[in-house]
Amino acid sequence: METERTRGRFVLVGCGDAKTDEPVEARDLYTSSYFVLKRRYAEAAVQWARTADRRTNAWAVLSAEHGILPARMEIEPYDTTIDDLRDVPIEGEPRFELPSGDPVTTKLDSWARRVHSGLADWLRRPFCADQAKSPCRELVVLAGSDYVDALRERGIFEGRPTALETGRETHTALPPKASVRFPFQEQDFDGMFEQMGWLGDRAEELEAVAAPARTRELSAFDAGYERDQAHWQLDRPSVDVEATEQAGLDDFEEVPDQYIATEQQQLGALSVSQVVSQR
Repeated sequence: METERTRGRFVLVGCGDAKTDEPVEARDLYTSSYFVLKRRYAEAAVQWARTADRRTNAWAVLSAEHGILPARMEIEPYDTTIDDLRDVPIEGEPRFELPSGDPVTTKLDSWARRVHSGLADWLRRPFCADQAKSPCRELVVLAGSDYVDALRERGIFEGRPTALETGRETHTALPPKASVRFPFQEQDFDGMFEQMGWLGDRAEELEAVAAPARTRELSAFDAGYERDQAHWQLDRPSVDVEATEQAGLDDFEEVPDQYIATEQQQLGALSVSQVVSQR
C-alpha cells in the first residue's frame, strides 16, 4: 500500500452532543465514541508536526456554539446545535456580508462568518504569532453534512489566493495553495458506523507509519529506549569513570602542603602588611 502523504495536513473535527459536565479542554469535552475516533484520526494525521505543542495546534474542533475551537482551549459545556441556528433572523438591518457576498441575515449566517474568521486566524499562523508562511497544505474536514453544507453554501472554503505571497492582506479562510477535503461527503458513507469504520482504519494506518519516526525521536532523548552505540565508539576501551575520578583525587592529595597553603599564606601576609601600613 502506498504511504499516505500527510505533511502539511490540518484536521477540523466536528463536535458532538455527548459532553462532560464540567469545563475541560475542547479535545476532552466531547465523550462519544464517534468523536473519540475522529480525534484519533486527527492526532494520527498531524504527526508530521515536530513537537507535541505543534501537533495539538494542527487540529481543531468545529463547534456550533463557538465556531473554531483550538483543541487545548478550556470551555464550558453547551447545548447549541446547528439546527438551533437555522432560520433564526438577526434583528436590524444586515451590517455584514458573507464571503459569497450575501448579507448576514440569520444566526446560521453569523456562525458561518465566525467560522470563516476563525479558520483564517488558525491556519494563517498555527504555531507562532510571527509566522511568515502557513505550513497548511491540506485541510481535512470531518463533520456531518449539516455543518459542511451550511459552510460550503456560504462560500466559507472558497476564494483562496493562488500565490504564496500576494503582497497584500487577503480575506480568505484558507492559506495559499491549501486544498480542502471532506471525506465523509466524498466517500458517500451509509451512516455513522461506516464513517467510524473508515476512521479506525485510516487512523491505524497513519499510526503505523508514524510509529517508527516517533520511536527514533524518543530514543534520541533516551525516553525508555536503549540507544545504539555510536560507530565511532566501537572497538575503543571503555572509560572507568569512578576509577578516573578517584585517581584524580589521589593525585590531588599528593600536592605538597606549600602549594595548598599558598592562598592562606598570601592572605596572612596581606593582613600583616595592612597592619604595618596603618601604623
